[in-house]
Amino acid sequence: MDFAERELEVRALRTALGECRGGATRIVVIEGAAGCGKSELIDSLAEWADADDLVLRAFGSPTERDLPLGLMRQLTGDAPAGALPEFSAAPDGEPQVSAMREFQAALELLSATTPVVISVDDVHHADSASLRYLQHIVRHSRSTRMLLVLTTPLHQDSQDASFGTELLRSRNVRRIRLRRLTPEGCRRVAATSPGPTPREALSGELHAISGGNPLLLRALLEEYRSAPATTDDFRPEQGGLFGQAVLTCLRHSGPRMLDLGAALAVLGDAYTPERAGRLLGIPAFTAAQSVASLSASGILSGHRFPHPHTQTAVLDQVPADVLAGLHLRTGELLHAEGESVTRISGHLLTAAQLGGSLIALPWAVDVLREAAEDLLTHSDPARATQALELAHELSRDEQQRADIKTRLAAVTWRVNPGRAEKHLSAPLAVLRAGRLAAERLAPLAELLTCQGRVAEAGEVMSRILRETVAGSTGGQDRNGFGPRPDEDSGVTGTRTENPPGPGEGRLAPGAGSSTETTAAERFLRTTVLTDDTLEPVMRALRSLAYFGHPEQAAACCRELISEAERQKAPAWQALFSSALAAVLLRLSDLHSAEEYACRALDCLPEQSSSAFIGSPTATLIRARTLMGDHAAVARQLHQPVSDTLFKSTHGLAYLRARGLYLMATHQLHAALGDFLEAGRLARSWGVDRPAVLPWRTDAADVLFRLGETQRARTLVEQQFADPDARRPWVRGISLRLRAVTSDPRQRLTLLNQSVDELSRSGDRVELARSLAELGRALRAVGEPARADSVIRRAWSLARECGAETLCEEFSPELGPEDRMRRRGAPEEFRSDLDTKLSDSERRVATLAASGYTNREISLKLHITVSTVEQHLTRVYRKLNITRRQDLPVDLHLAVSTAEAV
Repeated sequence: MDFAERELEVRALRTALGECRGGATRIVVIEGAAGCGKSELIDSLAEWADADDLVLRAFGSPTERDLPLGLMRQLTGDAPAGALPEFSAAPDGEPQVSAMREFQAALELLSATTPVVISVDDVHHADSASLRYLQHIVRHSRSTRMLLVLTTPLHQDSQDASFGTELLRSRNVRRIRLRRLTPEGCRRVAATSPGPTPREALSGELHAISGGNPLLLRALLEEYRSAPATTDDFRPEQGGLFGQAVLTCLRHSGPRMLDLGAALAVLGDAYTPERAGRLLGIPAFTAAQSVASLSASGILSGHRFPHPHTQTAVLDQVPADVLAGLHLRTGELLHAEGESVTRISGHLLTAAQLGGSLIALPWAVDVLREAAEDLLTHSDPARATQALELAHELSRDEQQRADIKTRLAAVTWRVNPGRAEKHLSAPLAVLRAGRLAAERLAPLAELLTCQGRVAEAGEVMSRILRETVAGSTGGQDRNGFGPRPDEDSGVTGTRTENPPGPGEGRLAPGAGSSTETTAAERFLRTTVLTDDTLEPVMRALRSLAYFGHPEQAAACCRELISEAERQKAPAWQALFSSALAAVLLRLSDLHSAEEYACRALDCLPEQSSSAFIGSPTATLIRARTLMGDHAAVARQLHQPVSDTLFKSTHGLAYLRARGLYLMATHQLHAALGDFLEAGRLARSWGVDRPAVLPWRTDAADVLFRLGETQRARTLVEQQFADPDARRPWVRGISLRLRAVTSDPRQRLTLLNQSVDELSRSGDRVELARSLAELGRALRAVGEPARADSVIRRAWSLARECGAETLCEEFSPELGPEDRMRRRGAPEEFRSDLDTKLSDSERRVATLAASGYTNREISLKLHITVSTVEQHLTRVYRKLNITRRQDLPVDLHLAVSTAEAV
């Protein structure tokens, strides 16, 4: 409704009043929903009345519906004394016909001398006897100067249906229907009301909240104008004028409307008149009629609240126990009708949160568990977790509770690794008591492995083995227990087929073959990320990362981060961000490794409660140590860690990272302790893989510095004996450490081999270390020119990676000219060689800058010495230099010795 319509309604009522004064009887019925202005319009009659007009007013009230003739006595109270007769009723409370005729005659006599205006507000609340009088007036008044104005709501029945029929039958009746305001009408009301005018966007919001109901709109405007001037996002105050206006509309719309509003809020899209009726114990027709009444007033739009603020205003008035009961009954109703378990579980969860008891619902546990799986498929792990937690609380079966806890651990891993770790304590307790059913052992072992708790996973695997043996032989020990972990030689001290999971990598003994890495790539391309595929996905990622395909691993990590974000799984985002950080660290992209390690930590709640944070924290420590930010590392190491960190494989990476920091800050004995402890744990858990954790060469490096050469040499040779030593990265590091105790000439050979291996690995930081050692070895055998060239290349590599610690270590070994250039104009170390040199020229120049002779270059590149000389001649001309020693140190390293070979 807009202003033009309202003006027409006012004009129609004024016209009826004028016609009454002219000698005609007029009857006007004002219809409208609660809050739409019926009382305001009928009250205007008193303002429009002349001094000669006799105005008789009455107000219907639910409290007086059973008071015979109560409304008629209100009317006669405004008449001159003695002008209207006293009322009398038959013994049964019904008015006598003679009394009604006498009253009609008295009204006609009054109207002969003065116009009579009778207004009855909320006539639907009138008692039945008064309605009989009004019906008599409607039927028999024809030529008297009388105006009868009645207001009645839509979609509500009066005490006496015959009265409504009489109004329909009479030709004298004119109906005025008041409608709700349109958006434009709301805007104009807001603009013409006292006080500041709401901005355009807020005017639309006020219409949406009020539904165009004038009463609700005025309440909102009052609240808006009393709100602080700085308020940008207006919200009605809880229990404020708007909430009170909503309750007023509910009361005036019919009986039990607050109960109906609560039931509709609970039912939501599951509403039907039959369901609402069953919830409230009323006929479906009555429920539908009440919904129509609220919809007419703007409290509802159809059967839904048009705005959350309106629903909140209703629910604020409903006690928690009443709401809980409605949700429980709704859940029972939907379950009986075979509705979806997800919808049913929502009501059960809300009822429990409100304090309702679900003990009387024997089917609740199964519904909640099934709903959890459905919620997971729709990327709602938070609600799935709530469903499983409530199912666990309701369950009274020990095996079922252990099963739920195991599932909770898997689901919670999506959001909170710390809580996921705690969930497995209960199943482990049942296991250790010897009561965990055999079919629940494998999922428990898998999750423990995924959490990096390989020692505890070994306990479960021992039980599985025991169950298998007992099943095949028909026997078991008298307690039904499996062997203790220390009784199973396959669990400790040897490499297991089930090494660490998402936090630290799970790599089978033969991992890294070309067949396996190809299979890993194919698996990652075709596999959907779920709880069940999480661990295999991580295993495939690490196969790529540690065995020659780190770039593909990084690309896959980025895609998985996006998928985890889509599935609303922040802990999975942390997991893949941590994996990406580790890959980037292996690729010597220190700044990006730091960034993604921080992202991983930011995704995790309650960080200190989870052992998982050991992995991203380890990457962060190693990156910052290499970058020279020792103060930040010291602060990080002072942060508390989980009590379980060093009981999981996450602690292995943390121990190594801390050891590397301690070594960089010359705390050698403490560093050695961390490296040896990491090795002891890795061996005891059967996850000793130099490709992941080269603790032997770490410890050997410290021992060399401490002068314990023999112990260091033993550790290096042990690492060489490991199958992983065939991999370029492990072999390159091991060769560098072996060279330390070799004679000078053999040292050069070993270090050249180390450089070749590390060039293929993609780890530029370790390559820089080996180059620096090669430069020192060249200087030791009296080749200072080649030594300077190699040292310059090592420094340049370290600088490219952002490894400031290595740059500082190598700087004293640079020549005076190099140091001056580094201090004065470091940008001169960079050039546009990629555009000046061809690939062949760059390969030759790279090897020449690294100190190789022309003959050595020809052997490596499988070209003649003459071709080498021709390439170098062109390089000198293009770079405007005259000798090998002037070759720049920042030749593009993507075309490395390994690529040339």
